[in-house]
Amino acid sequence: MMGQTGKLWLSMEGNKRIAWLEKLGIPRINDLLSASPDDCVMLVGKQGERERAIQELTGEHQELQEKGRHNTPWILNIQSDQISSLPAAEIERRLRREGLSAKIGAFDLNSKRITVTIWGLEAVEMRSSYLNSSRFNQLKFGADLSDRAILTKDHVIWRPAERMSIRALYVLGLDFGQVDLLFSNQGKLIVIGISSRLTNIGNIGKQHLREVITAFATAWREEITNGVQATLGADPEFVLLSTEGRIVPASRYFSPEGAAGCDSVRIRGERRWPLVELRPRPSSNPADVTADIQRLLRVASQRTAGVPLKWQAGASPVPGLPLGGHVHLSGMILTGERLRALDNAVALPLRVLEPLKAAKRRPRYGSLGDVRRQPHGGFEYRTPPSWLVSPRLALGAFALAKVAAEHSRELAFDRPLDEECYRDAFYEGDRTLLLEAAERMYVAISRTAGYVVYREPIDFVFDAIKRNRSWDESADIRVKWRIPIY
Repeated sequence: MMGQTGKLWLSMEGNKRIAWLEKLGIPRINDLLSASPDDCVMLVGKQGERERAIQELTGEHQELQEKGRHNTPWILNIQSDQISSLPAAEIERRLRREGLSAKIGAFDLNSKRITVTIWGLEAVEMRSSYLNSSRFNQLKFGADLSDRAILTKDHVIWRPAERMSIRALYVLGLDFGQVDLLFSNQGKLIVIGISSRLTNIGNIGKQHLREVITAFATAWREEITNGVQATLGADPEFVLLSTEGRIVPASRYFSPEGAAGCDSVRIRGERRWPLVELRPRPSSNPADVTADIQRLLRVASQRTAGVPLKWQAGASPVPGLPLGGHVHLSGMILTGERLRALDNAVALPLRVLEPLKAAKRRPRYGSLGDVRRQPHGGFEYRTPPSWLVSPRLALGAFALAKVAAEHSRELAFDRPLDEECYRDAFYEGDRTLLLEAAERMYVAISRTAGYVVYREPIDFVFDAIKRNRSWDESADIRVKWRIPIY
């Protein structure tokens, strides 16, 4: 196995054999310690006798990092034993903390049950069944027959059920598994069950799973072999205020289309367009994207010339109107490891720098792991607030995103937000713990090759944290961006 780094392996409990899993085409590995440093291992079943090998790998990783080296294999579902031992109340608490409705073990005869199979941030199968299956079209059936059905991607429930299931597993530190949801008559989805195992998958689901795993294995090997070059983009938002402090609709001066446009929100069911949204040209250079944002701010200034307005950005400069600083990334695959790197390297330091009132937008907005795949093949990281408060913060956010995306393997060594105490602190605002987490993350980032390239903008962010600074959401952003105020 030596010299074959970048491979995907299947590791199964003891001598157990699961025929359909072995037919997925993943080679089986019997000794985890023989995996190469940048391999990926799909862990199936309880750790059992493999626990010692996993502990050795973890300890070896720490020793290697202290010597300035990396990595160890990415072991999928390494948290499975721990999660399976948690009481239902604790699982519910973790899910609700992040904005997910949960009632583990709930049973409602009048609701539809949906079982979603997830692998690698993607749904591979979705099944539905009514819990009350004793009758169907007035005919009596056994509980194991009747109206069980496979849902397809064009079904109206697919996207929200997929999103909720992916987030549920992600929140619990799992990389694949199955999530049971209840879909009530009121149209609400609730998590009622979590499993780290893959069971009762139909033939179509197995085929889709094989396709997803094959695509991942190919892309993973290519990234390990050739490295990653992240292309950055963004669509940050800001709001216009009148001299009386009222929101001025961005649609008065900007169209929904274009590089400097407007974005909509729904207020009491009505669609309105209060936000200015900038869409800079993508680039692999954080400084280029930042410079193009400044160009678009000048365009926006020309559109509103002569109008007495105040421009504000941040997390929530106006109560009830949270702003986003979504970062677009392409040139790589979306993985749980990469998403966790972004949470720790980007969302965490920005969380420490935001003003106290900004926390009110969570968990509905700004939750960890908020991501959306894009039609062009990349993805949009949606957790950050609008970092348009200053050009240096914008540049720092882009630099951190680039390092996280390109060096997620190295950053897997120390991710504070994988630990429950720091994850709680992210939502609850325990500043002492957040500062500890940020310091740990800075050490991890500084060990990457990317830090050498982007040291200045990254240090700006962490120096501001050390000085106990926070951005001012009441300030006019044009001052720091050097945009004339008419």
